[in-house]
Amino acid sequence: MSCIKFFVPILKKRIFCGMFLLCLALAAMTTACTETIDTSARYVFTERTIASYLEDHSQYSEYVRLLKEQRVSTVSETTVYQLMTAYGYYTCFAPTNDAIQLFLDSLVIKGVIPEASWDAFPDERTKDSIRTVLVLNSILDGTKQMTKYLTAEFPKTNEEFGVNTMADRKISVTYDKKDLDSCSIDGICPVSKINRDIEAINGYIHQVSYVINPSNETLGSTLHKFASDFTSNLTIMAKLVEACGLTDTLSQVQDERYETLYKNNTFPPFHWNLLNVDVEAPEHRKYGFTLFAETDEFWERTLGKDRRDITKEDIIDWVDAQGYYPDAVKDEHYTNVNNLLNQFVTYHLLPERIPVDKLALHYNEKGYNYRIKNASPTIPVWAHYTTMGKRRLLRIWESLESGGPYLNRFPKLNNGRREDYHEKECTEENQGIRIETDESSGIVKLVNSIIYPIHEPLAYTEHVRNQLAKERLRYDAFEMQPEAMNNDMRVMSYFTRYYFSSDPDKQYFDNLTVNSKETNFMLLNGRDQGWPNYQADEVLAEGLYDITITVPPVPKEGVYEIRMGVSTFSGTRGICQVYWGSRKDALVPQGIPVNMQLGGQDALLGWERDTDDDDYNAEVDKKMRNNGFMKGPEYIVANAGGTETNRLSATSTRRIIVREWMSPDVTYYLRFKTVQNYTNKQLFVDYLEWCPKEVYDNPITPEDIW
Repeated sequence: MSCIKFFVPILKKRIFCGMFLLCLALAAMTTACTETIDTSARYVFTERTIASYLEDHSQYSEYVRLLKEQRVSTVSETTVYQLMTAYGYYTCFAPTNDAIQLFLDSLVIKGVIPEASWDAFPDERTKDSIRTVLVLNSILDGTKQMTKYLTAEFPKTNEEFGVNTMADRKISVTYDKKDLDSCSIDGICPVSKINRDIEAINGYIHQVSYVINPSNETLGSTLHKFASDFTSNLTIMAKLVEACGLTDTLSQVQDERYETLYKNNTFPPFHWNLLNVDVEAPEHRKYGFTLFAETDEFWERTLGKDRRDITKEDIIDWVDAQGYYPDAVKDEHYTNVNNLLNQFVTYHLLPERIPVDKLALHYNEKGYNYRIKNASPTIPVWAHYTTMGKRRLLRIWESLESGGPYLNRFPKLNNGRREDYHEKECTEENQGIRIETDESSGIVKLVNSIIYPIHEPLAYTEHVRNQLAKERLRYDAFEMQPEAMNNDMRVMSYFTRYYFSSDPDKQYFDNLTVNSKETNFMLLNGRDQGWPNYQADEVLAEGLYDITITVPPVPKEGVYEIRMGVSTFSGTRGICQVYWGSRKDALVPQGIPVNMQLGGQDALLGWERDTDDDDYNAEVDKKMRNNGFMKGPEYIVANAGGTETNRLSATSTRRIIVREWMSPDVTYYLRFKTVQNYTNKQLFVDYLEWCPKEVYDNPITPEDIW
C-alpha cells in the first residue's frame, strides 16, 4: 500500500510536521552508541496507534505486557511496545490471552516448562528467548517497503509475505478451501473473522488465536528426523540424502563470519555520487536450499514394496535400470559427485530457498500486470537453476496453459513474429513434473529451506538435456547467484539498492568475484521505475571495475553464443573488455571491447523499429547480427502491464560477446574489466543468454524474436 493512500485523510495537515519529526528521530538514532528510538518524535495524531488499540482491549493484556518487556533488538533500549506507538508500516498479528495460554500449554507438552505459566521457566534466558520468538514473530515491519497488509492483500495459499517478521523470519498464509474467508498464518494460527483489518495510524491489527512460531528446524535436521519417521512420507528421500553425506551442508543457516563483520561495522555504506545517496550492504548472508522429493507413496507404488522395507540399494538398482546416469559410477562412495546415487539425489537439490511465490518470478513479461491481484500468468515464465553436486540444469516453468509451476517442462510455443508466445502444445514426454502448492501439497517450510513433495521421478535424463540444448537459455544477471534468492534480492516488491564489498576477504557471492578494490559493485532493483530491465533488477559496477562470474553449465556439448543484455537508458555506461574461458586465472579476451554506450540510436548498429513488413524486419535483424548486436526481446516490457517491448526500444539491445565450443563437464567464467580510466563509467548487465548454434544459425527455422 502506498504512503499516499495511507495518509490521504490527513496528508495536507501533517506530512511536513511528520517527516520533520521522523528525520529528527532518525538523527537521534544514528548519534548514539546504543540504538534508541526517540518515541517523543512520533506522530501526534488523535487517531489510535497499534499500541493504544491493544492497550484499550483487555483480550490482549498479556500480549501488551510482553510487548513492553521485549526490546526491539539486543542493541536497543526501545521496547516493541514503544515501537508500536511510533510512525511505521506494521502488520500486527495480535494473539489473545487465550492464544498465549494455549502456547504455554504446548510448551508443557514439549517439556520446556512444568506448568503453563511464565513463572515456570527454568531460567531467565529460556524465558527471554521464548518471549522474543512470540513477540518478534507477531509483527511484520514493512516500514522500509512502505507495506502493510489488509487480509485482502494477503498472499495466495502457501505463499510468503513479502515482508519479514521483526525476528527476520518468513511466514505464510493458508486458506480453507470450503471457506476462502478463513485463513491461517503458517497453517496453524487462525486469523479472526471479526477482529481483523483493524486500522491504526501505523498499520493494521489482525487477531490470531494461536502464537506464530516459525520452525527453527533446518533441512539437515528435519531430514535426519524424517529418516526414522515413516509417517513423514519422505523417509526414503531423507535416507538417501543422509547416505550422500549432505546433512551438515543442509543444516547451514547463515554465514556467521559475515554476521560478525556486519555487526562490527566493517561494511560502511557506499556513497553513490551519481545520485548523491548512501547504498547499504546486505545485513545478512543467509544460506538456503530447495528439495524436490519423491514421496514414500511414489516409491511404494514404483517398487511394489512397503516403505519400511525399501533400501537405498533398491533405489540405486532402479535408477540404474532406468539408464538415467549411464556415465555415473555404481559403487558405495555415495559422497562422490560421480557416484550414481549422489547424482540422482543432488539433482533434486538447489542451493537456494525458493518459496512458492518465487517458483515463477512474475514481473514484466509481456501481457502480465502484477498490479492486478491474483493475475493469471500470460506468456511462460522460467528459470534455469544449477543443482548441487555435479553441476546440471533444472528448469522451473509456469504458463497460463500449464496451470501452475512445473519442473523440466518443454512445450512448443506460438513463437512467430505475429504470434502470442503462449503454449501451442505439450506432448506427454515433455509435460514435466507438476509442483503442487495447494493446502494439501505437503510442502515443508523450514528456516533455511523448503521441501516440495513430487509424485514422479526427477532425473537429468538424456531427453531433458536434449531439450535444453535446443533452446535459448536466458538468465537474469542475479539468477546465477543463489545468495540473491536466499537474501530476498530477487523480484523485490519495492525500489532498493545493495552494495557489496570489493575487499577480497569480504566477498558476498560464491559465483561472482570482484577482482579490484577500486570496483564499486551494486545490485539495483528498479521496481516501478520504468526501467526496461528483465525482472526489474540489474548488476551495476563503477570505478576501475573488474569482476568475474562463474556461469551455469551448458546441457550438451556444442557451439553456443553468449549475449549480454544492455540498456543505454543511462548516459553513464562505459566500455569493458570481455574475457572467457575455463581457467579463471588465464581467461582469453573476446573480440574488441564492448561499448555499452552504443544503442539503437547509433547508426552503426543498423537498428530500425519494426514495420508491417516482416521480411524487411528480418533483414534488419540480420544486419544487426553482422555488427554483433541484436534487438531486445519481445518478451520484456519496460513497465509491468505495458505494451512497449524491449524489441521496440532503441535503448535496449543485446551484444554478442562470446561464440565458443562448450562442454557440460567444464566450468566456464566470464570476466568484465573496464578499459577506461574514468571512475564514473558503469558496467551494466541486465541478463545473459546462451544460445546453441542450431537455434541462432538454423536455415530452416530462424531464432524467434522473443
